[in-house]
Amino acid sequence: MQKFAFIVDVVAGELDREGVAESIRACLSETLPDDVHASVKAGEVKAFSEQGYKVWRARVTGVTAEQAGDAANPKKAKKELVEA
Repeated sequence: MQKFAFIVDVVAGELDREGVAESIRACLSETLPDDVHASVKAGEVKAFSEQGYKVWRARVTGVTAEQAGDAANPKKAKKELVEA
């Protein structure tokens, strides 16, 4: 026998952790063979700062702040301030 481990990160404002864990359990029990045993536990919760989230998103999903349209642009902000 071998033990296989998988890491799943879910990022959201609020989330029913036990509900998500139960959904994963249900999916595994429906799709894996009967002789396979799986254990699913809700893990830790890490609070992200806005910048921390953007860094995580870029590293894990490959979506940069510029691609997502939420990059800070100090030059643009200064220009808008001067024009006002």
